[in-house]
Amino acid sequence: MTDAPEMARHADAVIAMIKEDQGTGQIPADVSSLDELDDYVDVEDYYRRIPLPVGEHDATAMRHAIGDEIGRRLAAGQGGPWHVIWRRPDGQTQDIGKTVGYATQAEAQAIGREHLTVHGGGFHLRRA
Repeated sequence: MTDAPEMARHADAVIAMIKEDQGTGQIPADVSSLDELDDYVDVEDYYRRIPLPVGEHDATAMRHAIGDEIGRRLAAGQGGPWHVIWRRPDGQTQDIGKTVGYATQAEAQAIGREHLTVHGGGFHLRRA
């Protein structure tokens, strides 16, 4: 289990570094996910600049928790996160979105339409 206050401090530090890089133009202001961020910078560089424990299960869990929080904050900065709720042909519903959701409504709708085409049923979006 990760220490929530410690995780939040690390996420704050990484978000501050991201904002600095956005200020210099290295990263676009509308970056909305870690995957997208990684297109512009090596995200691992941010992790190397904060004092994380290494080589143990707790360290791995902390990195994942920090990454999820950063992804959530980046998505929220673009109006998200949005979750895609798929209604299966049998009427049951299932959240098919990423854990942190999608940053924009358009991205979530595209995922929903793609899933609908392949699997049938229906979908709706839910803002987290």
